[in-house]
Order: sequence, then structure tokens, then C-alpha cells
Amino acid sequence: MHATSAAARRLTTYWKLEAGNVVFVPALAVYLVLSAGGTITAALVLSCLACSFLLVIGTIVLRMMLRKARGESAAGKDRIPMLLWMRWPAIALCAAAAIALGVECITKTPTLSAQFLAPAVLLVLAVLEYINYYHIQLQHFDHAPDWKRLISGRGFRPSHLKREIDRWKREQRRSA
Repeated sequence: MHATSAAARRLTTYWKLEAGNVVFVPALAVYLVLSAGGTITAALVLSCLACSFLLVIGTIVLRMMLRKARGESAAGKDRIPMLLWMRWPAIALCAAAAIALGVECITKTPTLSAQFLAPAVLLVLAVLEYINYYHIQLQHFDHAPDWKRLISGRGFRPSHLKREIDRWKREQRRSA
């Protein structure tokens, strides 16, 4: 694919948005909680960390896809081992955030407030990002062919990272 292809242009924008959201999304959540009179809790901190960590993974994946769209040979294969390793801290952060949020719900009656909603929304976003990158492509609204595929009834497809990981694992088995 040529460096100025539609896919390369789209991915150039996507990775920058994803990278910016690493800071912007948690900062917005903290701002909303504090401006609503809430406090910084373990659930909020852990949800912010989980969300940001998954957005970092997303940034790496999108950069890897951009390199591939530009036709760079072996684009991103050097990142696969790191991304495989990063899935475990991502899972641990999501689990810790879920536990902290659960404890908060048990010890304090959850109310429909920024104090409760911010960590809950961030946790859901983190889990959805995990699924979107490591398992199935959930994001179909930003690219017409993906959207058409989804509404045609063909359903979700494996994520780009999952396909790259599977390809990398096959190559590792062949070379072993």
C-alpha cells in the first residue's frame, strides 16, 4: 500500500487520537468527579490506569497497522512479543479496578453520580478495548466496509492484533 493511501491516512489520525486519549480520557473523568464534589478513590485510580494502559496498547497496535499499511516489511512483528506480554498487566489492571469498584459498591451505596459512574465507565471502556484489540474487532462505525460487513449479518471478525498474533505464533512454530 502506498504511504498516502486512505488506510494510511486514516491510521495516522487514529493512532494520534488513541495516544491523546491515554491522558485525555482519564483526566476528563477525574475532572468530572472532582467538579461534581467527588473524591479520588482506588476504584477511580485503578480504572484510569486500566483504561490508559489499554489505550497505550491501542496506540502501539495502530502504529503497527500504519507501518503495515505503508508497506514496511515485517511491520510490527518486533512488537508482538511485547503486546503478548502487555495483555497480562492489562487483565490484572481491569481485575483490580473491578474489585475496587465492587468494594466501593459494597461499602458505599452506589448513586448515579460522577463518583460511581466515572470508574464504572472507564472500566467498561478498558474491557471493551481489551476485547477490541486482543479478541474481536468491536469498532465498526468508523470505516464503511467494516460497518457494511457487520450489518450484512456476517458479524464480528477477529481483531487485527489477534490475526497478527496468530500469524506470529504460526511463524514461531515453523521456525522452531
